[in-house]
Amino acid sequence: MKNRNKQTKFPVARIKKIMQKDEEVGKVALATPVLISKGLELFMATIVDEMSKVTLERGAKRVEVWHLKAAIERTEKLDFLKEIVEPIPDPYANGQDESGAAGDGRRRRGPKKLLSDRLEKQKQEEN
Repeated sequence: MKNRNKQTKFPVARIKKIMQKDEEVGKVALATPVLISKGLELFMATIVDEMSKVTLERGAKRVEVWHLKAAIERTEKLDFLKEIVEPIPDPYANGQDESGAAGDGRRRRGPKKLLSDRLEKQKQEEN
């Protein structure tokens, strides 16, 4: 194992430093931070995969914090995180998609407003 930092996506030295901050941890074997880094990488990959599934199912263009909440709530392996995401509000908990196609009354924001929204606004200003 020549350069173990090339094998990991998370900084091994920082992981070792965090581990040694705990008074109960003595010396740390060379392989330990590498294994923790790999485990962290796999854990993050699981969360991101589940979040992307939720985002695609809901028809959203961006990954939002409530996608993380939905991913955690429906994945059994991530049950231990439910308490952390519990206070996050989910505006789409009733099953609608996030494209606004369900007629939920939301107005689209940003530079790419729909032509119909602009025309509607012009009509309101004229009246």
